[in-house]
Amino acid sequence: MSAEDEAPEKAAAPETTIAELLALVARMAAQQPHAPMHVGSGPLAPLAVALNDLSARLEARRTKKTEDVFGIQTLIAQSPNIMFACDAEARIRFLNYTLPLHTPEMAMGTLLYSWFEPYMVERVRGIIEKVLTTGERYAFEIPPSLHTGAEWYMARVAPIRMGQQLVGFTVILTDISELKHSQLSLERSNRELESFAYVASHDLQEPLRKIQTFGERLVKTSATTLSPEGRDYVDRMQGAATRMRRLIDDLLAFSRVSSKTRPFSQVDLAVVAREVLADLESAIEQAGATVTLEALPVLEADATQMRQLLQNLVGNALKFRREGVPPVISVRGTVDPRSQRCELVVEDNGIGFEEKFADRIFNVFQRLHGRGQYEGTGIGLAICRKIAERHGGSIRARSTPGEGAAFLVSLPLKQLMRQ
Repeated sequence: MSAEDEAPEKAAAPETTIAELLALVARMAAQQPHAPMHVGSGPLAPLAVALNDLSARLEARRTKKTEDVFGIQTLIAQSPNIMFACDAEARIRFLNYTLPLHTPEMAMGTLLYSWFEPYMVERVRGIIEKVLTTGERYAFEIPPSLHTGAEWYMARVAPIRMGQQLVGFTVILTDISELKHSQLSLERSNRELESFAYVASHDLQEPLRKIQTFGERLVKTSATTLSPEGRDYVDRMQGAATRMRRLIDDLLAFSRVSSKTRPFSQVDLAVVAREVLADLESAIEQAGATVTLEALPVLEADATQMRQLLQNLVGNALKFRREGVPPVISVRGTVDPRSQRCELVVEDNGIGFEEKFADRIFNVFQRLHGRGQYEGTGIGLAICRKIAERHGGSIRARSTPGEGAAFLVSLPLKQLMRQ
C-alpha cells in the first residue's frame, strides 16, 4: 500500500439543509440578532450565501435606522419648541411636551381643535383644511390660553406626505413671548407718538398761524408808519415761523414712517418712479435736469413709502446741484436672485460731499450746508433710512466733492413677516 493510499480522506462539508435556511429566514423576519449561517455544500449552498449577504445588509440598515431614530428623538427632546403630529382628521398622534392641562399620553387621539379657545377654532380649522388641500405651509400667532399657558406662540403648520398623498400635518409652536411683549410695547410707543403728532399738527401749528397772520396784518396796516428796521423784524419773524412750520411738518412725516404704515403689497418701482418724476416735473424743468430711468424691480413693500423714498432722493439730487451745471440724475435697480434682495441706486452729478459724512447725513437735523445755500430741515434722508429699515433694508451713500453722489438702498424682494 502506498503512502497516498494510507492518507486519511478529507471529510466533505455537510450539505446545507432547507431547515437551516428556514430558520435563518425566520430570525431575519423577527429582526432577531443572529450570526451568519454556516455555508455547507450541496445545491442549497448558493442560497445560503445570498441569504447571509441579505441578512448583513438588513442588519446594517436596521442599525442606521436605530441611530437616525435616536438622533431625531434626542433632537425633539432637547428642542425648546412644542411639536404636534396629527392625522388627516386632526387627531393628535404625537406630542413632545407636557402642557398645563395635558400630558402627551392624555393628548393622544384628541382633536387638535380642542386645544384652542372657542374664538380661534374656526380660524385654525380653516388653516388646517388649506394645509391638507394645498400642501402649503401656514403660520399664525396663538395668544396665552388655559391649554398652552401664559406664553405667546407662533404656530407653524406643515403637511405630512406619504408619497403623493397628504396624510396629516405637523404643528410646531415657538415661544415668541419676549418678541410679542416688545411688539406691544412698541405699539404703545407708537400710540404715544401719534398723540404727539396730533398735538404737533394742531396745538403747535395754531400759534404759528397766528404769528404769520398778525405779521401780515401789521405790514398791511402799518406799511407807512413801520420803519425799515421794524419791517426787517417782521420779515424775520415770519421767516422763522415759516421755517418752524416746515420743521413741524417734516417731524410729522418722520414719525409717520412707523406709525402711519400700510400693509405690504407687490410694488412695481418703475411705476412708482414714473409717478415721482411726474410730481417733480416742474422742479426738473426749472433745474434743466436730465433724469434717466433704467430697469427697476418689483418687490413687496409699502407703496406710499416707496414713493416717499424715491421723491426724497430725486428731490435731493435736484436741490444739491452745482451752479451752472445741469443736473444729470440716474435711477436704476439691480436684483440678486441668490439673496432675494434688490439694490435701488439714485446717482447724480451734483456738489457731492466728503465720505467722512456718509453716515452722519442720515441723522435727523443733520445739514452739511448752511440754510442760506440750500433750503430744508435736514430730515429728508433720515426719513429715507427709516423707510429702508422698516422694510428690512438699509441705505448708504458714496460721494466725491464736486463730482456728485450716489445713494444705494438695499431691500428684500419679499417681506418675511407678512401683514
